Amino acid sequence: MKNAPRYNRERLLSDAERFEESGNYKMAAEMLLRGAKLGSDSCQLNLGNYYADGTGVRRDLGKAAHWYKNAYKNGNSWGAFNLAIDKRNNGDLRSAERWFKKAIAMRHGGAHLQLAKMYLAQCKEEATAHKLLRQVIRMSRDNASSDEKAEAESLLRGLRSSPARSKELVARSRRAQSKSSTGASKPRGVV
Repeated sequence: MKNAPRYNRERLLSDAERFEESGNYKMAAEMLLRGAKLGSDSCQLNLGNYYADGTGVRRDLGKAAHWYKNAYKNGNSWGAFNLAIDKRNNGDLRSAERWFKKAIAMRHGGAHLQLAKMYLAQCKEEATAHKLLRQVIRMSRDNASSDEKAEAESLLRGLRSSPARSKELVARSRRAQSKSSTGASKPRGVV
């Protein structure tokens, strides 16, 4: 890459977005890789998504984890969150819990919600699940979406009225997630 033009990180991200919009995912992945190597947390996050989904590259969860971890180290809570989702979806609940907690430490509302649902589905740490759900409801829009807040409120109402009903809500939510390609609200494409 000695003679390659010098792109800055923002330009590589916008180039990746342009290639993605035109359907050229292979070139989008190349631009993301260049930006990721330059330390762009957004490029690292999105490259992780590409590897997790096999978009423009061969699907490789190890490489996805590598780039998610780099994004997290650069201050991007979505890196920890997306890695937690992948770990959970692959049955590694202990590792998923650890990565959800890292995203929670960065005030990621989705991580609060997903960890609470994981605890409820496992019938463990119910008091902690309640606390996590209440925290989601109190978060600003910058940290938790209105959908995440509504889901947290619904789960809390279900827990108050009937523990069996809340488990049914968690199970329904998990089934809906398994039907989606992302498993939760992983940001897709270029953010």
